[in-house]
Amino acid sequence: MSGRCLPRAFFVVAALDGMLFGVMALSVPLHIEALHRSASLAGEVLATGTIAVAGGALLAGAAGRAAGGGRNMLAAGLAVSGAGEAVLAAASAAVPMVAGAALVGAGIGLFWVASQTLLGQASGREGSERAFAIHYAAYTLGVAGGSTAAGPAIAALRDAGLGAVAATRGSYALGVAAAAVALALWRPTRREPAGDAPRARLGEGLSPRGVAIQLPDLLLVAALALLLPLAPIVLAGRFHLAPLLVGVAVGGVQAGKIGGALAGRALSRTSGHRRAILLLLGAAAVSSVLLAASVFAGRAALFVLVLVGTAFVATGAWPLIVDSALARTEPSRRPSATIAWNVCEYGVIAGATVGSGWILAAAGSPQVLFVLAAFLLGAAALCASVVLRWPVHAPEI
Repeated sequence: MSGRCLPRAFFVVAALDGMLFGVMALSVPLHIEALHRSASLAGEVLATGTIAVAGGALLAGAAGRAAGGGRNMLAAGLAVSGAGEAVLAAASAAVPMVAGAALVGAGIGLFWVASQTLLGQASGREGSERAFAIHYAAYTLGVAGGSTAAGPAIAALRDAGLGAVAATRGSYALGVAAAAVALALWRPTRREPAGDAPRARLGEGLSPRGVAIQLPDLLLVAALALLLPLAPIVLAGRFHLAPLLVGVAVGGVQAGKIGGALAGRALSRTSGHRRAILLLLGAAAVSSVLLAASVFAGRAALFVLVLVGTAFVATGAWPLIVDSALARTEPSRRPSATIAWNVCEYGVIAGATVGSGWILAAAGSPQVLFVLAAFLLGAAALCASVVLRWPVHAPEI
């Protein structure tokens, strides 16, 4: 398979894998709140899952060779994440929740490396951003579906007579089901030659040039990690929304991310990659400042509206940035760069997620998170304005 001829099941499975993450992203904070634990613990559990994504990416080369190729590594990632959802469903304390989140994250790390390796084979060709945008939109659609469905599932289980903890534990069944369906669609095949699996030569991706190319992406994902993971806690704690409304709001944020990915591609076709990325990052920085201001207004509807808008413009830049970074990497180095960059990316997300929990617990108000995110987005735009002037390496057809 190449980046030009990926089967439709590849994008369907991306949506189902996103659902695994979406269920965890909504249910874990509400699970922590039901246990009457602090926001910092929610950040730490989510960050554990994110660190595990980096760990899964780091081990992706060896896992791919052991599994017998990228297709089988995708299947292995789905199985690992599904097992993590099952562990979360059985958890009633912090330690098993950490273990479950780690398994979900490790599986997602394998999934992303396998996916981006296939997608990156076409980077540098005209229209290569299309597959990235569709893939990210499909994944985000799954995240939206998972987070949106988890809220009503918790509410329905509460109405059925279950307690808050038991209801949140029951919502993880949605993730287990998503993994089962994905594995039915994406079955392992015969072993591929070992040379087809990406090898983890981290030095190639972590060279000064490699880090510079990825810097706009790292700053962007750090900002998103400050803005989005603890949004359910802000909605439930600051604005006192019920789980059903929290789920709908988070689903709206994911819908904004889908729209942003598709709008970003359209903008890049009319204005070019560089201008589209700079416009989206600049708009995201301004929107983050408005998000901080909306908290003072004290109206949940206004906060959600601005949050959706922020997600729209910020995540709209992400597929374009990743495609542009791979296009500026020599084709022979792209498999190694993909592994190294995923490790760095999710390490940054984990650190920012933990930091967001600590800041929110210490400050008692999310405004400082939103202002800090605005600075990071502005820095991402500044770095992108330089990096995106570098030459593109188009792969041979």
